[in-house]
Amino acid sequence: MGRSLGWVTGGITLVAVGLILGVVITASTNLGPVSSAQDGVVSELPGTVTGSYASLAVGRSPFSAVAEEVLPAVVSVDTKRTIRRSADPFGDMFRDMFGDRGQGGDEQNYREFEVPGSASGFIFDASGYIMTNNHVVMGANEVEVTLTDGREFEATVVGQDPNTDIAVIKIEGDDLPWLRLGDSDDLRVGDWAIAVGNPLDLEGTVTVGVISAKGRVNLNIRGGAPLYQDFIQTDASINFGNSGGPLVNIKGEVIGINSAVNAQADGIGFAIPINLAKDVSDALISEGKVVRGFLGVRPQEITRELAEASDLGDTEGVIISSVESDTPADKAGIEPGDVITDFDGVSITSVPQFRRVVAGVTPGDEVKVGVVRDGQAKVLTAVLEERRDTFVADEPEEEDETRWFGLGVVGLDDPLIADIDIAADEGVLVVDVENGSPAEDAGIAPGDVILSVAGSSVEDLDDYRDVMRDLEGRKKAIKVMVQRAEYTHFVAIKPE
Repeated sequence: MGRSLGWVTGGITLVAVGLILGVVITASTNLGPVSSAQDGVVSELPGTVTGSYASLAVGRSPFSAVAEEVLPAVVSVDTKRTIRRSADPFGDMFRDMFGDRGQGGDEQNYREFEVPGSASGFIFDASGYIMTNNHVVMGANEVEVTLTDGREFEATVVGQDPNTDIAVIKIEGDDLPWLRLGDSDDLRVGDWAIAVGNPLDLEGTVTVGVISAKGRVNLNIRGGAPLYQDFIQTDASINFGNSGGPLVNIKGEVIGINSAVNAQADGIGFAIPINLAKDVSDALISEGKVVRGFLGVRPQEITRELAEASDLGDTEGVIISSVESDTPADKAGIEPGDVITDFDGVSITSVPQFRRVVAGVTPGDEVKVGVVRDGQAKVLTAVLEERRDTFVADEPEEEDETRWFGLGVVGLDDPLIADIDIAADEGVLVVDVENGSPAEDAGIAPGDVILSVAGSSVEDLDDYRDVMRDLEGRKKAIKVMVQRAEYTHFVAIKPE
């Protein structure tokens, strides 16, 4: 009897210990029921995403819920452009090699072709406003938008900003889905990144990765590199056709606009931060253009060697290589050799960041500029003017000798481009290319620098005008050397 009682007592003790251990283990591993307020994480997610997290126990991915929320507002942007091309693809090659040889009838060898294009975009407002890349709609005669539910709309272009490669288009429709915009300044390297779009004509594609880096600049982007760059780098797969689609976070909020892919490397894609895109899109919707501040200096990076030679303690700031006369910088007393360390209360760290800060100031505003001159710190005051859009050519009051075969150019000493980094020291900068012109047909784009024409070097605007006059009336294709970023290549312009 005593022995039986001992077994019972021991069993009860073991059960009690087991219950206590179970409570401790459950508490430490957080295996209790899922709560919408748990750690303040699930509660801040959209309802569909919350449901996804709650269903992780049955093996469902949170990305599927993000896709379900985002995809309805991601659109296909189909465009049509009219271009002029030779009907004989080998004709131009033989004419370049052997001359016209009395063939004549050049005009008959050219035809107008309608070229389709397809990319992505996303609705960010219930009234039908859509963000996409400028290069997606640039030069398009028609823009058509298709939603994932099959609805099709003719879209109107609200505004374009080549300087950031952002465009806003609009459709008219009822019950349009739209995406919430996040905060790209809050991103951290390693955060989830989900790219959505229509790569390679494969509609409604979702790829997942992480934020690989932030603040990427000086990228040579296919279709023309924007002047103001602050790209998000991600390893979420971005392919041709993804352009203009959203890069979203795990909450389904847009954190960037997919813009570029590195064709030489897998797993490297780039997106425009949504905070930059929001500012630009707001301006395009309200004003039809982006108004930017203009200072009138040419800045450059401070290398270690330059810092040593200039007796600077570090490489912070930007050094001013030149100041244009009668500009805000000139009037403020900024001089070549000055190091700008602070602008309007913002510490300056690089040339791209400096350009963005200057551009972000409202024209007419007075700003304080912190400079270091001969080892002495100074604070100067500048009143910024409005920067003219380099990529939009004004209508000339009289015949413009710098327009040739659809090209609009300026000299590299033009004040309008004083605070733009240009790799070339000589040549003329292309600021405008007419749609359907021989220059566009040849592949010349805004931002290119023309170095030579028909074998003649072009050092400045005067050289360019001289070459134009010499080639007046020429019918044979003209060889042009172009520099894009740090690379040079030849193109052939065929006169009309």
